[in-house]
Amino acid sequence: MVEAALYFPITIAIVMAILYLGIYKLQESYFFFQVQRAASMLAREVAYPGYDSFSVTAPLTDNTIDFSWEGSPSETQVSAYYNAYNGSLSKIYRLGLDDQTQGRMQQYQDALRKKSGLFSFGKTDAHMQVINSFLSKSVQAEISYSIQTPSILRFIGVKNQITLYAAAYQPVMNSTDLVRNVDLAVDLSNFLLKKFGLDGQAKKFIEKFNKVKDLLL
Repeated sequence: MVEAALYFPITIAIVMAILYLGIYKLQESYFFFQVQRAASMLAREVAYPGYDSFSVTAPLTDNTIDFSWEGSPSETQVSAYYNAYNGSLSKIYRLGLDDQTQGRMQQYQDALRKKSGLFSFGKTDAHMQVINSFLSKSVQAEISYSIQTPSILRFIGVKNQITLYAAAYQPVMNSTDLVRNVDLAVDLSNFLLKKFGLDGQAKKFIEKFNKVKDLLL
């Protein structure tokens, strides 16, 4: 009886500690999956205006990271994509963020906060943003989860509150647009050089630049 009175509470404490730590690790792993998925999906929508027409309107409602090709996209979905893609230079060349992109970013942020917690206890907070740089964009997703530490863990020295944190960073890339824009820039350069009678000078400049580059590298 004396041995049971001594060892039984210790055994229960160890089992409870293992269970709680396992729950924290499971929640942390799911957070990493969720932020990566949210950042990846929003980056696609920023890179390809109208991309959301291929999937459900409410983000993060399932565990997929892309829309399904079963049955192929319908004619209505394809038309909606091209209608969203065209219309202004800001969409074609990704200048700033339009109202629709801002709205979708807010929807992803709310969904990330509401749909990432596996358990009812604790407080979940999420933040998403589209970072604009001079030549590119990127999407950053962050999520934090704060929970009050159970008394049995505080008894062995764990701090009163545990906060889990996960973040993901996804560059916005559109390979098709890059090739198209480079091709347009080259065509425009060739046109201007011919217009001003400098057609042969550009090739000479490139050759000299390559020689200097080879010497330096």
